[in-house]
Amino acid sequence: SYLELIDKSLVDKQDFNQKVVIKGQYKVALELLQDATDTGLTPILLGPPGTGKTLLARYFAHQQNRPFEWMTFDEATKPQHLVGAFDPAITLQKGFVKDAFVPGPLTRMMLKGGLFLANELNRATEFTQNTLLEPLEERTILIPHIGRIQAQDEFLMIGAANPDDLAGTYRLSEALKDRLKVWITLTYPEPEIELEIIRANLPETSLDETLLQKIHSLILATRDFKELNRPASIRTAIALARLVAARIKKEETVDLHELAYSVLQGGVQFRPGINKDRAIRKLITKTIGNGE
Repeated sequence: SYLELIDKSLVDKQDFNQKVVIKGQYKVALELLQDATDTGLTPILLGPPGTGKTLLARYFAHQQNRPFEWMTFDEATKPQHLVGAFDPAITLQKGFVKDAFVPGPLTRMMLKGGLFLANELNRATEFTQNTLLEPLEERTILIPHIGRIQAQDEFLMIGAANPDDLAGTYRLSEALKDRLKVWITLTYPEPEIELEIIRANLPETSLDETLLQKIHSLILATRDFKELNRPASIRTAIALARLVAARIKKEETVDLHELAYSVLQGGVQFRPGINKDRAIRKLITKTIGNGE
């Protein structure tokens, strides 16, 4: 057994304190994740940023009472970031022994029988994507100088990817796609469910319903705004609602226009050549006006 490899790592069951609303597409997705687990198939969550892919995977791990780790991939992600590497100082003293090896998150979850989320999987190069082929097909992984290890029966990998037309993505290799057997599509949730998610993640002092509706109408408007590459996500909606709620505690009136402007600067992404400041002001004024 190679479980001693992870004795020094702090991988425990997940403490889950985020508020989730398991309705609509999220209920369907959760059921599909369970079906995939029961049948030994590898699932992948597909959807635009901010639709709850990572949160859903963490919630599923919490439900399963199993360890959970995740890694967000990009073009700089290398196989050793997933598998692990030898600590240079220990290796110089003892050589390539188990004690010198520091497992990566994929290896840890294989050894612990946990859930590994490969987040933004289609931002990784095909070279890095290929690291996942053996764990998914054979449920083993080769560690140089140590040997091939076997995953625990409870090990599960979930992929997560953004749509192919988003900038900065690679195509999923055909070999990897062939091993991803359950494709679960998430979109922005229905308005009433999204409002419920925002309410659930607000402080105890709730917002006035009229103000909350204004915030939500602005978020929805970004998804029809042609100047945007990436509209506002649920995270952005929650951030704006929390900011407004915090300001209300200190002041009798709130300038929603200015608070929205400060959040949307980082909460959306514009197409090349668009004047960001002017476009944000235009969007806010068109949707909620200049009033407070």
